[in-house]
Amino acid sequence: MDLATLIGLIGGVASIIIAMVLGGSIMTYFDTTSVFIVIGGSDLCRLDEVHLGAVFWGNQIASKAFMFKTDEPEDLIAKIVEMADAARKGGFLALEEMDIQNSFMQKGIDLLVDGHDAEVVRNAMQKDIALTDERHEKGAAVFRSYGDVAPAMG
Repeated sequence: MDLATLIGLIGGVASIIIAMVLGGSIMTYFDTTSVFIVIGGSDLCRLDEVHLGAVFWGNQIASKAFMFKTDEPEDLIAKIVEMADAARKGGFLALEEMDIQNSFMQKGIDLLVDGHDAEVVRNAMQKDIALTDERHEKGAAVFRSYGDVAPAMG
């Protein structure tokens, strides 16, 4: 989980709630009908821009902001050095026995161990990166469309 995202989200919501409480009754700021119009209307209007599957997919991608754990570059470098040493001593087949936690790195190693040429592996990995970028861009587009519609509903 990304601590900065969690702190930012909790801090932002807490700031709004504190401001509402200091301004008087919190119920002054809450109207059930308005909430249904803003949230429900925004959800339905954004379906004009993106298909239903993309909405669920976008929510799944957004959840990764809280649950995705990045690998430390130093740890990855140490693992790569360890793998290079193992490959130098025992060939690519020695890499098959290694415990690799990073799924992207594991995919590349699996391709190498299976005997694919380095250029084929490079192209496959670059394509994987491009497809991931494309998926994340589509997920971000879902939230951009929500940001475009929600203020008009409010």
